[in-house]
Amino acid sequence: MSLLKSKAQIILIIFSKKFLLFFIYISVFLSILPQEVYSGNKAGLSEEQIEILKKDIKELMQTDVLVTSVSKRPQLLHETASAVYVVTQEDIRRTGAVNIMEALRIVPGVQVSKINQNRYAISIRGFNRRLGSDKLLVLMDGRTVYSPSASGVFWIGQDTVLEDIDRIEVIRGPGASLWGSNAVAGVINIITKTSTETQDVLLSGGGGTEEKGFATLRYGGKIKDDFSYRVYGKYRDQDEGKTLGGSMPIDDKQMSQTGFRSDWQVTPSDNLTLQGDYYHLDAGLDFKSRFLSISEGSAPFKGEVNQKGLNFLSRWSRELDDSSSFQFQAYYDRLERKSELPFKNIVDQLDLDFQHNFLIGEKQNILWGLNYRFSYFNFEETNITRLPERGTNLFGFFIHDEITLIPNIWNVIIGSKFEHNEFSGFEVQPNVRTTWTPNSESTFWAAVSRATRIPSVSEETSSLNRIVIPGTPPLLIRERNDGRTDSEKLMAYEVGYRFKPNSQFNFDLTGYYFDYSNIIDSVTTGAVFLENSPAPPHLVLENFNDNVLEGEVYGLEMSLQWKPTENWKLSSSYTFSKVDLRPTDNSVVFPQAFNGEGDLDAEGEPKHLFHFRSYLNLPHNLEFDSSFYYVSRNSARNIPSYSRVDLRLGWKPIKKLELSLVGQNIFDESHQELNELLEVGTETERSFYVKATFNF
Repeated sequence: MSLLKSKAQIILIIFSKKFLLFFIYISVFLSILPQEVYSGNKAGLSEEQIEILKKDIKELMQTDVLVTSVSKRPQLLHETASAVYVVTQEDIRRTGAVNIMEALRIVPGVQVSKINQNRYAISIRGFNRRLGSDKLLVLMDGRTVYSPSASGVFWIGQDTVLEDIDRIEVIRGPGASLWGSNAVAGVINIITKTSTETQDVLLSGGGGTEEKGFATLRYGGKIKDDFSYRVYGKYRDQDEGKTLGGSMPIDDKQMSQTGFRSDWQVTPSDNLTLQGDYYHLDAGLDFKSRFLSISEGSAPFKGEVNQKGLNFLSRWSRELDDSSSFQFQAYYDRLERKSELPFKNIVDQLDLDFQHNFLIGEKQNILWGLNYRFSYFNFEETNITRLPERGTNLFGFFIHDEITLIPNIWNVIIGSKFEHNEFSGFEVQPNVRTTWTPNSESTFWAAVSRATRIPSVSEETSSLNRIVIPGTPPLLIRERNDGRTDSEKLMAYEVGYRFKPNSQFNFDLTGYYFDYSNIIDSVTTGAVFLENSPAPPHLVLENFNDNVLEGEVYGLEMSLQWKPTENWKLSSSYTFSKVDLRPTDNSVVFPQAFNGEGDLDAEGEPKHLFHFRSYLNLPHNLEFDSSFYYVSRNSARNIPSYSRVDLRLGWKPIKKLELSLVGQNIFDESHQELNELLEVGTETERSFYVKATFNF
């Protein structure tokens, strides 16, 4: 295995250095081969893809779905050279998911863990923690929601009208060659419907035992035939949870959100999209221990976090007469978090992105693009944390070439992302992928990729007082970062097989081996020194972030779908993953009792995930749906294995009205899914809610 890895790494390094010359050579060579030029289909879609677009998503099996996140253009899922899964609007509705996070539970290879009523951790192929994986990129209609200040996703503020989500595309494995740094272990792209597809009035609401109340009002209309719009408002109130001991912590959440989207076909070739959202939430904070001051030490903390988010996105796309197209996208995003710790931070981001797609005959589909992102960080300095106010710049260029070697049988994809950031400098993230389709039933694919995770501003420049240990003198544990970190690096090797003998059955199998290096974690020199200010005099033990870990993650992911009858659909998935990490030098990895989110914890994460669900259509417009989840033991957090059963009964008494009764975790009073050593975790309880959705 090590010999194969070394050879693959050498090949990929040579490829990245010689990429542009190789690209030019291939382009010239293929352009002189006998071929026909595409015409009349500016998106480069096949007849099969066009037919798929005309179908209702309810009629489709998983492998029939069109995806855009793999190559930034529409293609059939079963033709992709990646491990991809699509959560459809039908899945969201029939699983009874109350938010985006719960909808992701059905995806193989994705671990969704609920820490308390308002906090989730979500990861792909390991490294699941409080903010979710720092190696997972999450997008909402092409706008990144990955936090550059904390290296993760604040899932607490990610929401939209669930009925307006068209699909959630999940790529398991690196997407860095197209999406750039931080798309290391995977990409989650949440894609909403166009405003043309969401006309008239939608009124949805309900409540229950844990979901105290929720309501959504959305209206869509047209100013003229080629200009449509929608506006919405929603509110959600969640009850507090309960701890293992049965006490009631402070982890409730109230969130309100509003937004709009407009789609304008300016000319037959030009389309303009404008959309934006604003939300505000209040949620409880319950910490087991939080530094107060040298004199007061550390103590439990109960308070509240207020979070606000604002974004505005515009996208212009044009189809050209020479069977090519381009797109320009710009967005602004603002995140403001303030809690009673006290702690306040504001992050502003401006992102510009351009991409151009063109065809060379029937042999090549080439996509290239440029992007620029400016991020501005404004952190309030307190007795707990210090982080300098600053702005950062990120520049990127990518090129992606899909080459047809044997039509309908053998394709090769080569591409790379070239980026420059202020913390780790220049990054090259190439990949080579191939698909082989020997017949209409089977598809084999393989990929070798390189991806990086750039350090966050807090990992590079923050100073954080973590805890005071009483004594004479007291001991202060402080994290002080001085800009020594480099980017984390991944070499990924993936193989996959898809089998679809007919329209009623499909099977998907993926195996992967991830070779990580330069993983960032907290370390300490072990040196203790005396500090007189602020009073009283105290000892200080400092830790800092550095690239001190390396290791492997490997696993297997399987999923299948079967439609035994026209009214019954079954789906199942199984995931096995193993994390094996180790220090790279003699540095002492900082004790996790003060950190709680160290990467070494990933070694004890659940190795087995299993999911099964059934969608059954009954007479008289009734639907009966069920889901079963199993997650094996988390030894790092001392959480036993758990299972969960969800049931849903839906009824449409008239065409425009849908009523549903949902029970979640119905055979278990409560269970714990994840804990965080500094924050009080709560259990996932048995819950019920009713919901009504009316379209008029």
